[in-house]
Amino acid sequence: MPSSLFRLMAALTLVGTASMPAWAGTVRGAASPNGAPRVDAAEVVAPNAVRLDGAFNESAWEQAEPITGFVQREPNEGAPATFATEARVLYDKTFLYIAVRAFDPEPSRIVGIRTRRDGGSPSDWISVFVDSYHDRRTAYQFAVNAAGVKQDAYWFADQNQDDSWDAVWDVEVTKDDKGWMAEFRIPFSQLRYEPGKRETFGFAVWRDVPRINEKSTWPLLSKSATGFVSSFGELGGLRLTGSAKRLELVPYAVGQVNTQPVESGNPFVRSPGGMAAAGADLKYALTPGLTLTGTINPDFGQVEADPAVVNLSAFETFYQERRPFFVEGSGNLRFNLDCNDGSCTGLFYSRRIGRRPQGYPDTPDGGFVSVPSQTTIIGAAKLTGRAGAFSVGALNAVTAEEIADVSDGLARSTQTVEPLTNFTVLQAKREWANQSSLGFMITNTARAINDDVSFLARNAVTGGANWDWRLKDPRYAITGYWAGSSISGSAEAIDRLQTGSVHLFQRPDTDHVGYDATRTSLNGHAGSLSLQKIGGQTVRFSVYGGYKSPGFDINDLGFLRRADQMMQSNWIQFRQDRPFGIFRTVRFNVNQWAAWNFAGDNLFYGGNINAHATFTSNWTFSIGLNAEGPGLDDRATRGGPAAKYPATKGVWYGIGTDSRKAVSGRFQSMYFRDTAGGLAFRLDPSITLRPTSFLSVAAGIGYERRTERSQWVEAVEDPVTHYVFGHLQQKTLGLTFRVNYTITPNLTVQVYAEPFVSAGAYDDFRELANGRADRYADRYRPYAYSGNPDFNYKSFRTTNVLRWEYKPGSALYVVWQQGREDVLDDGRFRFRQDFRDVFGLPASNVFLVKCSYWFNF
Repeated sequence: MPSSLFRLMAALTLVGTASMPAWAGTVRGAASPNGAPRVDAAEVVAPNAVRLDGAFNESAWEQAEPITGFVQREPNEGAPATFATEARVLYDKTFLYIAVRAFDPEPSRIVGIRTRRDGGSPSDWISVFVDSYHDRRTAYQFAVNAAGVKQDAYWFADQNQDDSWDAVWDVEVTKDDKGWMAEFRIPFSQLRYEPGKRETFGFAVWRDVPRINEKSTWPLLSKSATGFVSSFGELGGLRLTGSAKRLELVPYAVGQVNTQPVESGNPFVRSPGGMAAAGADLKYALTPGLTLTGTINPDFGQVEADPAVVNLSAFETFYQERRPFFVEGSGNLRFNLDCNDGSCTGLFYSRRIGRRPQGYPDTPDGGFVSVPSQTTIIGAAKLTGRAGAFSVGALNAVTAEEIADVSDGLARSTQTVEPLTNFTVLQAKREWANQSSLGFMITNTARAINDDVSFLARNAVTGGANWDWRLKDPRYAITGYWAGSSISGSAEAIDRLQTGSVHLFQRPDTDHVGYDATRTSLNGHAGSLSLQKIGGQTVRFSVYGGYKSPGFDINDLGFLRRADQMMQSNWIQFRQDRPFGIFRTVRFNVNQWAAWNFAGDNLFYGGNINAHATFTSNWTFSIGLNAEGPGLDDRATRGGPAAKYPATKGVWYGIGTDSRKAVSGRFQSMYFRDTAGGLAFRLDPSITLRPTSFLSVAAGIGYERRTERSQWVEAVEDPVTHYVFGHLQQKTLGLTFRVNYTITPNLTVQVYAEPFVSAGAYDDFRELANGRADRYADRYRPYAYSGNPDFNYKSFRTTNVLRWEYKPGSALYVVWQQGREDVLDDGRFRFRQDFRDVFGLPASNVFLVKCSYWFNF
């Protein structure tokens, strides 16, 4: 180990063992039997005893026990908070009331930035957390900043946050010469609990003071703990015998006008065109712990468009889910298989529901086709929550049969491009008091197949078990999963799966996968096991091993890039969360990984070291060094022989300025080079301007230059198969712009725009000669390729949304979306001309007005 690295690790370890301050604040209230600090709420009997005005000067507040003794979470964990905070809790049959006074010796310096609801900002914030089921795993978060902007979120699995959860609640804030105050009124209908049984909730309060960069909490929510919700205190004295309102209904109506380019003679396109629709969302509390959520004919027209990409790999691009119905409560419908930097994929990928139709009719010469852009969701329902010691989730959705229209002169015909489909997901997880859990999930996709879509599987079932078992020392856990899949359909459908990029059973240089063109089913399994240290102030680690058998496939309702893989990895982290010198926090990570297919071929192996620091100035810096040895790409020829690829080394880094300032920015870059002369270079600078408390403007640039000595082109039959590769020079530039204008916390305007250009030029065409040869010159030989794979892809996408929450739970949206797109067989990248041409392309526009109204019964 280099001496400098040894000294850094030793310093981190020594600093991490420094003793905590002896004084850790005063906590009011008696301790609970499990040692958590406890406070009692006071019941309000008189009607209208609390007026929501942010002043809490009513006599009822004098009955409530004060919560004081807040301690720092950051920067000096466990030390007393710099500024005092006091909270009190009241309740009646309908509402939970929480008053928080945030004392501040300089009220004029309190920061309140106006954003859209749920928008983050470097403001003074007060957050309250309620674990109403008191399972020490799940909680509801309600937050407000000094400008009155609301946030809410749902916490699950002790430390995972779902900030897409939206509840209907009220809060008022005021400021005086002592600081600022927040008064929360939370309907019990928005919480889940057991009336008559539950007299205690989990409870915590959090305060952010950005100008001194301090976060304080009651009780201490330690960053070194193994969880978050399990660190809460307790709110007792609750006598909840009444039944909260159970049904929420949100009907909506939408009107839409479309304009788009019309090709001469196309009988299927009219511009402008319009439509109107209606639908409804509902929530119903089946039991105190279980909520049924449903949607009929949902509309997601206000959701931001996906970013543009050019994918030259063999694998599918993963897009994050943004549709509110599927995002909210997703923690109860999660079975992760692969995670990378917090982005996880697994058995359930909700974007399979309502996807773009998978079929496409042949276009006759001189004819036209009209294919729906997405599959219609007729309706969907999900059940989420708790039943005793189990957290449960269930979802069922039905999508319509989609028909394409075909015109061949005067003749008209139709063709099914997506069948009527039913999707089902079921999950249950047994949870124990020590945070251990054992979960089960099963999914099913059932399609009504006809001859037009016989290339799709008729039925696909996946299922499995996952576990998180905490050892005697709860900082250590054994985690893992086992999953299986079974798909049935016609020989055509199963052949499509066998020869697709997930499997590629037809590879000629391997015999372990067993391609069979007559097969009518495909089965497989996968699993993993890891030992982890998930808590602690100084050191955390993970030792992982996993596999996916060649026949494993979950892509009818999940997400999987490839099967036929065994993988192992190791990770260790040295961390320091207490300030020292110029540093506020430091992380140092060491990673190692390797993978093989089931034939024993080494697909890849490598390692990485990286460090991340936050300075006392609130600037951040990250850097990483990667090294990966030569490997074998068994997907290189998309079903032909495997090909070796060269060793790679690279560096990446990022610098961020103080986000509290009116002008802040971030700069990220990476540079990778392989031993064959290929390289990848990327720059990602961004800047955020906040000229006033109600306006923010952000702009970012993503520039990438890539050189690939052996980029796949195509397989040419002449008469033998030639696997053709080319030398690719690719340049990509994407610009992103965001404007957020907050007229009031309930009336906002958001603008998103992204022009994007990517151009690739090929030369020096070669064919694969001996894919397993060590030398590049022996792997490829020159080939006289007559095609032109050059490309120049341009696009522009913008989504502009005015949102008015005219009453709690009810909203009006006015939306304008525009898209422009074109692809040319020209590999030249010309910045000025390309971006000028983007805005000269024909535009497709959507103008939409959507109104919803919230009813609570």
